[in-house]
Amino acid sequence: MEKYLARYAEPGSAVAADIPPGEPWRHILVVPVCNETPAILRPLPPAAGRSLMILVVNEPESSQPGVSAANRAFADEVQARFERKWQSGPSAGLALFSDPASPRDVLLVDRFSEGLRFAGKGGVGYARKTGADIAACLYHRKRVVSPWIHCSDADVVLPGRYFSAASAGGTENTKTVAALIYPFRHVAGGEGIDDGVVQMSRLYEYSLRYYVAGLNFAHSPYAFHTIGSTMAVHAKHYAKVRGFPRREAGEDFYLLNKLAKVGSIQSLDEKKQCGPIEIAARLSDRVPFGTGAAVGKMVCLENPFREFKLYHPAVFDLLKGWIDSLPLFWQRQSADLAGILQPMGLEKLIVHLNKAGATGALEHSLRQSSSSTRFIRHMHTWFDAFRTLKLIHYLRDYHYPSMSFEALALAGRLDHLLDREPVLRRLHVELRGIDPF
Repeated sequence: MEKYLARYAEPGSAVAADIPPGEPWRHILVVPVCNETPAILRPLPPAAGRSLMILVVNEPESSQPGVSAANRAFADEVQARFERKWQSGPSAGLALFSDPASPRDVLLVDRFSEGLRFAGKGGVGYARKTGADIAACLYHRKRVVSPWIHCSDADVVLPGRYFSAASAGGTENTKTVAALIYPFRHVAGGEGIDDGVVQMSRLYEYSLRYYVAGLNFAHSPYAFHTIGSTMAVHAKHYAKVRGFPRREAGEDFYLLNKLAKVGSIQSLDEKKQCGPIEIAARLSDRVPFGTGAAVGKMVCLENPFREFKLYHPAVFDLLKGWIDSLPLFWQRQSADLAGILQPMGLEKLIVHLNKAGATGALEHSLRQSSSSTRFIRHMHTWFDAFRTLKLIHYLRDYHYPSMSFEALALAGRLDHLLDREPVLRRLHVELRGIDPF
């Protein structure tokens, strides 16, 4: 942690250590804010003591005047609603406020004023890293009790057991659990959001759950959701993988991909551990891809149920074949892709795996491993979430074109995937009700 904070944390995060001493916060929540309304300032879920909400109000240097005005108005609202407790020097842009109406404090991180804006295009990854680095610093200085850095967004409502579920769900396994994934669902947003946007948000959520169910079916260790507003990261593991990448989008995917290699990713159970985070259905241009951008494109389709595409089920069958074949390479002490995959009917994988460097990875893993367990772990570290997605895209582009929701539903080939996640089956029934074909 000392090395991370000294070498890799965002400039200015160490200034948080100058916050005057006081009773440690029980939990910490990081939220990037850009062109948002003050609705996010609603009280946080209960915690056994005071919690700290870090709001990273941000924009790039090239931001439009409307975004700057919205960010300024948001910061003014924070200052008007809460009581100021501490202010950093102007070069750091930190201000701590106390909420007189609930047991929480708010740390406003100014990354929207002149001289404090993000360089280049900025992005949500930059904002998440800025807030999470401050959280890591505070935890390291024993200013926060819980090791979990909770990550959220401005368009969500957190469930009542949000903080307590983290303590019960992973604190006892902090040496092995690197991140927690909360249940979620998309719901109708605020005023002015029509039913079409809500329906398309649900269809896009279906595609996310369908993909994770496919990975689960294939026995992939990367079968978890990668949504930035639904995760909590253990501070020590966060430092170990050098934090969030500074990306305009996809920072959640790449961080969890790294975390899965140094610990486990635990998905919390909706019924037993925590109710779902409610994500407001809305259009958004804050990131170049993701839910908001996808929904914006989907609402323009004449018939999204026939035009919006999902992966063909066969790609998950072949992915399963590849993952299930790994023990054979160990048993035969061989890196011969064709010799092992062809007799298994997996010849469609060979060209891509050869180009991806699978032979070299197999040879290296065989040399470095003293057991089948270690060998398979080496291979899963190499064949990570990103390489998994690349293989699926190859199979989509060259062998099994993606299918519409309507075509998948009518094909009758989904039961083995729908059974992997009850929420996916419920969504399937719901969407069939909206468009019964």
